[in-house]
Amino acid sequence: MLALLRTPRWIGFTCLVIVSIIGFGLLSRWQWARAEEHRIERISIEQGYVVPGSTSYVTGLDEFSRVSMNGNFIPESTQLIRQRPLDGGNGYWVMSAFQPQEAPPSNLVWVLRGWLGASTQANTAPEIPAIPTGTIQLKGVIRLFEVAKDSGEGLPSNVISAMSTLDLERSTQIPGSTFQDRVVQITASDPTEELTVVPVPSVDEGQNISYAVQWILFALVAIIGWFIFLRREAADEAAREDQSSVSF
Repeated sequence: MLALLRTPRWIGFTCLVIVSIIGFGLLSRWQWARAEEHRIERISIEQGYVVPGSTSYVTGLDEFSRVSMNGNFIPESTQLIRQRPLDGGNGYWVMSAFQPQEAPPSNLVWVLRGWLGASTQANTAPEIPAIPTGTIQLKGVIRLFEVAKDSGEGLPSNVISAMSTLDLERSTQIPGSTFQDRVVQITASDPTEELTVVPVPSVDEGQNISYAVQWILFALVAIIGWFIFLRREAADEAAREDQSSVSF
């Protein structure tokens, strides 16, 4: 077998196998790193900081922190964020401005109230259920604003493309008011709304772990395959040499 390994063909084949094994190892390592990132993200979502009591301020809180708030929604502030699928159906996120109790009247919070299915006509926004009146008790998680996508030209009234401060402020004018720098995504509210609760993002590192193991298996297959081919060709070479010696 050692004689075969010194031939140009086997030198090239061996180099190819080594490069493949290194590549498989790097891909496996990358998938393990992604799995660790997703594990940390999952833990941060599942075990987010719980703000004690009822709060009026969410500025600066980490994403997925848990909060409780009491206050009132601002009439005529509702916006629909388009292209938000849920359970296989297309729809909108419903956003409204919220005035927390014990906060100055000019200090507002954007609240993601829930999900609303799209209408049958793409250029027509669906009818939005009436905004709850009176004091609202809500529980939710902190979400970050998105990056603006486009100018919003050509969209129906009160429909925007992203949960961004630019889109929301451009579509909603509340003179003399300022918004806090975080969004509250409702997980429960009293009174309840005629909207579907938007689920908190789910992160699972299992798929990345599976891919990492697969790349390791590919590396093992390459090593085993290299050894089997070498052994088989060495046996064939030995058989040919024996046949030659017998013929003489």
